[in-house]
Amino acid sequence: MRILSGSILVAALFAAGCFISAPAPQQPAGGGDPYGGGGDPYGGGGGGGDPYGGAAGASGASGASPGADGAPGPSGPTVVSVTFRSACPNTVRLFFGDKPKFGSGTYTTMSSNTVTSYSMAPGATVWIVDDSDNGVSSASVSGSTREIQVTSSCNGLSAR
Repeated sequence: MRILSGSILVAALFAAGCFISAPAPQQPAGGGDPYGGGGDPYGGGGGGGDPYGGAAGASGASGASPGADGAPGPSGPTVVSVTFRSACPNTVRLFFGDKPKFGSGTYTTMSSNTVTSYSMAPGATVWIVDDSDNGVSSASVSGSTREIQVTSSCNGLSAR
């Protein structure tokens, strides 16, 4: 078997239809250099384009973040980390959902003097329920809620 030199080998492979081409370099879909131009690389008007594929430009309407024109960013589910504290000397039953006993949701218990955290969506409701799953007290989570406490009387919730 004869070994061909590099250039002859490449020419032979090319003639046989066996050639490898390197892919052309890709530019971000938003156009422009995301690191140049002094602008917001996420489409905030004036500089680089959106490196993640938004149709950004001088209008700043990429949707990836608020633009220079004040347009709102993406709207999606937000999550709030809420710390639950129990000042109750007894174990209480909690229900996460809109309608205890009749709606869908999750039941759990919280022991006396405990602290735990849950990730919850704003608008979510938590209830203290009795042994028959009737709602005793409820609290709703807002975007600014950071803590919900079971009161020392065991039949109330305090959200802050």
